[in-house]
Amino acid sequence: MKVILTGITSFRNHGVEALVTTLIEQLRKRLPNPSFLVLDRGPEYDESRLKADDVKFALDLTAKPHYSSRLRRVIISLSNTVEALAPDFQALLREFQDADLVVATGGDVFASEYGHQSLLGHLAPLKTALAFKKPVFFAAHSIGPFKNASDRNAFLEVATHAAGISVREGRSYDYLINDLQLPKTLVTATADPAFLLSKPAKPWLDRVRAYHGFADGRPVVAINPSQAICNWMQTDDGQHLKVWRAAVRMILDELGASVILIPHVQEISPKNDDRVLCTEILRHLDFDPRVQIAGGDYTASEFKGIISQCDMVVSERMHACIAGLSSGICTVAIGYSVKAEGILCDLFDPVDVRNGLLLPIKEFLDERIALDAIRKGWTIRETVRARLLETLPAAQNRSALTFDLIARGMGVDVPVTL
Repeated sequence: MKVILTGITSFRNHGVEALVTTLIEQLRKRLPNPSFLVLDRGPEYDESRLKADDVKFALDLTAKPHYSSRLRRVIISLSNTVEALAPDFQALLREFQDADLVVATGGDVFASEYGHQSLLGHLAPLKTALAFKKPVFFAAHSIGPFKNASDRNAFLEVATHAAGISVREGRSYDYLINDLQLPKTLVTATADPAFLLSKPAKPWLDRVRAYHGFADGRPVVAINPSQAICNWMQTDDGQHLKVWRAAVRMILDELGASVILIPHVQEISPKNDDRVLCTEILRHLDFDPRVQIAGGDYTASEFKGIISQCDMVVSERMHACIAGLSSGICTVAIGYSVKAEGILCDLFDPVDVRNGLLLPIKEFLDERIALDAIRKGWTIRETVRARLLETLPAAQNRSALTFDLIARGMGVDVPVTL
């Protein structure tokens, strides 16, 4: 069974890597002899990260017309008649013709935060699949709320023809059912696939603990600052850096913990490379030896392993948050969209989420509020850990449900996870 995966930007974003590797691993368990074609925007790098005989990578050329000149769009269109005008594009169309199933991943790519062109780019391969009458599944997304009619209509044009839509948190489910009026038979509430992401074995974890200085007996807080968040939300990046510096100093001197900086996204663009901000924080702290950067070319699984050794996580990237939450660690999320609140409210009482576990980015930029939230997270970390021990099994079952539904939709008789 040939499966095409869409919605992938690059494994340089380790949240994307977590989604894709888990999706492939889980579908291998459920589909008969699957092979995978991963359509993304950085295939050379991504192929180096996931080497397997049943997985191929290719540039997603279906989105190219949305980023091309008018002349180039005309040439691509004419290649339907004269293939030599755009042979790579036509070769990709044949991949869709041969596919049995198209699965859209990407987490939160079907939203307005990243712009209308981005949304159209992620919808493009799904429209191609539907044109070839291939079943399309949306796998465990946060969707919307769309900020304008153009985004809403573009999404609905595809979503209404999908074979199934699973969403990774209750907020998106309510939005699709109540606001977009999609039928309940089409939409299922599940959980993020990365709740099933594995981590390295104990010998690797022990070695990396010693390498990053975890073995000195001090507690450790994982910090994941986002280099891109101020650009997305049009907020003050200077103030953002100032608050992070103050937060790290407070963790070191007041809480008595060490800090490990997690650059979970390492895109080519300096505007979306967390290593830039992590290094800047370290410079402003005069390279305090109590602060380390997990700056190696780690996989998503290895980052989860590092995070799993910590006593608390403070993160602006959702999948660094999920690495902490799925490891049973108190995690304070700094959010910019509905996804953080939705995922946290599926694990905790909404009152607890709003009173300490979730901090909107605009509130985080107030240094006093930010430091108080981190202090509170530190004081309740054991209570949060206990709560996660109760709620994680259900979250992992919901995560598995996405893949059960896809398999059953393709006629494979697997029991649906409850």
